[in-house]
Amino acid sequence: GSLRRMKLTLVLASALALAACGGKSSPKEPANAAPTPLAAGAWEGMSDKDRATFMKHTVMPVMGEKFAAFDAQEFGDFSCKTCHGPGAEEGKFEMPSGALPELDFNNPDPDDAAIHEFMEKEVKPGMAQLLGMTEWSPENPKGFGCLACHTMAGGE
Repeated sequence: GSLRRMKLTLVLASALALAACGGKSSPKEPANAAPTPLAAGAWEGMSDKDRATFMKHTVMPVMGEKFAAFDAQEFGDFSCKTCHGPGAEEGKFEMPSGALPELDFNNPDPDDAAIHEFMEKEVKPGMAQLLGMTEWSPENPKGFGCLACHTMAGGE
């Protein structure tokens, strides 16, 4: 049910949060190398250090490019804080992030239509693919979805 989905989302979000920006640097992929998504189920078995390296060297460049292409002024300085909020500077990567806008699926703001479409068509499927996860859908409620990063209005 809804509580189970929230718990799964919280577990995934917490895992993402722990991994986003920490860890030592590792050699970067060559500039022309395509990012390598994780194999299905790999994220769950990764150490925090490996998750951090993956987030830093794969997720950050891919998502940073997508966000900057969507709105260079708003997202030109894409960083860990973009998704995790200001606590990222202190090593706090809890997800879903209260620093991100709350989502109200029953009453969406029409002024946010463009970013909602961007999130639905670029961010959600892109993150799911990179993490080797299936995407959330009504038929797949355990998949990677909006509530991995955002909170829901009303706390439901």
